[in-house]
Amino acid sequence: MLDKYLDNQEIVTKLLLKSLKDNKLVQAYLFVCDDVDYIYKYSKEFVKEIIKISNLNDEILNNIYKRIDNDEYTELKVVESSGNFIKKEQLLELQNSVLTKPVEANKIVYIIKNCEKLNSASANSILKFLEEPADDIIAILLTDNINMVIPTIKSRCQVLNFKNVKNNVNSEYKIKKIILPENVDKDDEELEELINSSINVVNSIEKKKKNTFIYSKDLLWDKFKTNDEILILLNVLNYLYMDSMYLKLNKGIKYMQKYKETIDLINQKNTIDDIITKVNLIEELKTNLKINVNSKLLFDKMIIELSEV
Repeated sequence: MLDKYLDNQEIVTKLLLKSLKDNKLVQAYLFVCDDVDYIYKYSKEFVKEIIKISNLNDEILNNIYKRIDNDEYTELKVVESSGNFIKKEQLLELQNSVLTKPVEANKIVYIIKNCEKLNSASANSILKFLEEPADDIIAILLTDNINMVIPTIKSRCQVLNFKNVKNNVNSEYKIKKIILPENVDKDDEELEELINSSINVVNSIEKKKKNTFIYSKDLLWDKFKTNDEILILLNVLNYLYMDSMYLKLNKGIKYMQKYKETIDLINQKNTIDDIITKVNLIEELKTNLKINVNSKLLFDKMIIELSEV
């Protein structure tokens, strides 16, 4: 859960994990980052950690985690603006919804996205809520502009500043954004596994060429079972070869810095013309996938054509 953020958000994550371990959670947090969607996903992982300490059995916990991922967990309340402001009525509705005690776990948590959009009326309606919180309620407010957050709101929260992610093209978050097909979601662990499997495919094609067919069941069939997963594979290949091309042109790695070892292997085995040809072949494979070409035929075509360059 939060452990997966230790590399990119070390300070904030260690602080929260220690608070959980020492049972010293505060009643209201203000998360600050340049990408609210990113810290919203982080917040949901934090909520899982909060629920984890309630000592529920694994089956119940896993069910709750799944509902949190799907925005279906009723003891996690989310408020976001329906326009330029978060309205007073939304906050009153939130307060009414948390009057009852938590039933499934130890806490009720509410998240307010873009809390800088609280106007004076809505802010006043939640101030007392923040000042006199029930022991079993935790608030998480999110913003990408702390300077716009009303000072009285800010003063009642523990402010945690996250490293910005939008301008870091080599961050895990950016990799996820460019690799995942549109309208497809994978949790970080699942995506990391697919990326690593894709790296293994590239390494095999570059080192073993057509002998990759010998390993195709383990490398491909057992790993990439849906069109979305195959598209993730092709996206990984595409960005690896593009980074190889950039490196050949002395422009540096733009996307997949974490996988530099594989990029170096590609550069050792290919000229820049080879790499350009392979990028074009990958784009052609992506087009074939869109018209529902049989996946086995597509895998065969990929191995053959990339090996022959």
